[in-house]
Amino acid sequence: MSTSPASFVRSWYLPLARERMILLDFAALTAAFKGQDLVISTGSGGDFELQARIIDAAIAAGVARFIPAEFGHDSRNERVQERLPPSKQRALVIEYLQSKAIEGDIEWTALAVGVLLDERLRSGDLGFELAWQSATVHGTGDEHFAATSFERVGVAVASILLRWEDVKDRYLYCSGCSVTANEIVRALEKVTGKEWTVGYHEVADCVREGKSRIEKGFPDAGMFLMERSVLYDEELGAFEAFEREDAKRSLGLKEEVLEEMVKGVVHQFKHYGKGDCGCG
Repeated sequence: MSTSPASFVRSWYLPLARERMILLDFAALTAAFKGQDLVISTGSGGDFELQARIIDAAIAAGVARFIPAEFGHDSRNERVQERLPPSKQRALVIEYLQSKAIEGDIEWTALAVGVLLDERLRSGDLGFELAWQSATVHGTGDEHFAATSFERVGVAVASILLRWEDVKDRYLYCSGCSVTANEIVRALEKVTGKEWTVGYHEVADCVREGKSRIEKGFPDAGMFLMERSVLYDEELGAFEAFEREDAKRSLGLKEEVLEEMVKGVVHQFKHYGKGDCGCG
């Protein structure tokens, strides 16, 4: 598998249905891994059985290195696991890799980056509506959380590969930057040149609505709200490990600039699909 940042980013959107179809045949998956030095899993990280099957196939094929499907919140945080069940599944994957590494079967490195800010701003999943210049914030808006751009994930993975011996068999915390909702609003106002309307609500409201949507049969919509609540709920301590164990220096990476991320998001929002720029 290619390990360049661009190839890594493109591979992120591998359709889950197609991936599951391939993984039903363990022999075929093992054959596909033959001759590869590295496997980067970018699919359903919240499914332990699926990820364990990928790991086992990689080991059977003689793959030396493995990067699991993390690329989000701190999966090892037990309070986050309670709020986001898929994080518990990801934590089990890390434990499984640790056991395989002890046995000498494979080496691994995992990467937590926080929220993919540009992706979530574009989609509106964080409650920032670019079309209406309005934002919904659950908390005071001054809570710090880890944020990273989509492109930066690929760059970080490439940096891991260049420094493998120094970072192998470790869980790395490497967000692009630390941000708050109020800082995002100010950046959006500066870039758009418009005043934004902001509504502040309790974190408990976000959690309550998320659970309600899940119970009503809308798991995706509900989970987006649960993930959003993690950013604002300081009792979870979701940002603590990113602050305490920041791996940017170890990977030779600089801090990302919030305003630059926002500029990219606003530009794509205005011009996506048009022929007057290179973002279509």
